[in-house]
Amino acid sequence: MERIGKINDREIFYISTKDNSEWLNSLPTDKWVVFTIADKENREILRESTVGILDKNVTYTCSAGELAGLTEQYFDEEIVWRGVQYEEKTGKEYDYEESPMTTMHQNFSEGFWFSAYCAFDGKKEINKIVCVDFTTRKVKKHLTELVGKINNGWLPNDEEIELAEYDN
Repeated sequence: MERIGKINDREIFYISTKDNSEWLNSLPTDKWVVFTIADKENREILRESTVGILDKNVTYTCSAGELAGLTEQYFDEEIVWRGVQYEEKTGKEYDYEESPMTTMHQNFSEGFWFSAYCAFDGKKEINKIVCVDFTTRKVKKHLTELVGKINNGWLPNDEEIELAEYDN
């Protein structure tokens, strides 16, 4: 996991799942937002990856890329499944207020900006954003540029769809 900048009080980190087979082990375990980037060729690893990310006590999930909607759906399904398991095991109603919030963004820049400014938890501070890049073409350069632009007061456009700019 590599630090690529800071926005307000949030440290921004980047990790490519293609370059680091131990990526899941390097994720934080508290006070963090995950910003996932997944494209169609990454579909086969998404389900188990979303489970692993939730196991790391993520506070908020923001999903971008071609599979943003599917990624968010996987996060939501796993959260509900965990709630059902809790209720069956304890006989008590699961409090979904304790679960991570999830979003998906078809506008890549807006999704990253959202993770930096809007993703929050009323009960605990968030001080890290980890950009988990599942793509083979990678988006590290684009994310690094966005950190600089956001720190200089830039706001994302309001286009419904804006694709990621890939490194290669």
